[in-house]
Parts: sequence; structure tokens; C-alpha cells
Amino acid sequence: MIDAKEVVKEMCQRYSAAVSANDSVAYGKLFAQDAIRIPPGLDPEHGPEAILQSEQKDYDVAKWTCKSIPLDALRIDDEWVYGVAQADVDTVTYDDAKTKSFKAYKTWLLHQEDSGEWLIKRQMWNIKS
Repeated sequence: MIDAKEVVKEMCQRYSAAVSANDSVAYGKLFAQDAIRIPPGLDPEHGPEAILQSEQKDYDVAKWTCKSIPLDALRIDDEWVYGVAQADVDTVTYDDAKTKSFKAYKTWLLHQEDSGEWLIKRQMWNIKS
């Protein structure tokens, strides 16, 4: 039987590493082929390619640093986990070195793929400044 808390903890580590490296390719690899990411106030993004392209737009204007902290995990069955995480995010813009810090609360529907890897099927979040 899977440990849902460990699955979410590992995803937090992988997520933080990709964002803090400003690596949109690594970020896109966190998502399943049929993933949907729903940014606050924007249209849903479908699939890892669209998601990484959107993420790259953020990395083009600022250096991002992220620490994701698992808050809750629910095992749905052996292949599905629902997770909630807090992301402490800092950005520094390239053009004027303006800094910004905020918290984002992420919800993930995670699926264990045939390869055994856990990937994000759905992601939604909100931001608290």
C-alpha cells in the first residue's frame, strides 16, 4: 500500500527543485500527458508542453525560488493521491531587481503512471501575498 504523505512530500521536493532551478523542461516533466493546470484567473493549460511554455514565461522575467511544504495527503487508491502543499516563493525581476515574496497553496491530483513515476494530473492553486 502506498504512503500518500510520502508521495506528496516527494512531489514537493521535485516541484521545488524544478522551480528553483528555473527549469521549465524539468517542471513540464512533473505533469502527465493529459494533465491540466489551472492558474488563478486564467484559462486551463492542457498537457506538459503548454504548461512548460507558460512556466517559461515567468522564468523569462524573473529568477524564481520555491520551497514547497506538504500540508495534507489523501490516498484515493493505489494509483491516485490528492495532495495539498504550501509553496513559499521569492522572485527577483531581471530588469530592475525588484523582489516579491508570496505563498501559494497548491492542490494536486497525482497519479502513478505505468512507469511507476508519480505525475501531476491536475493542479490548481491560489496566491496569498
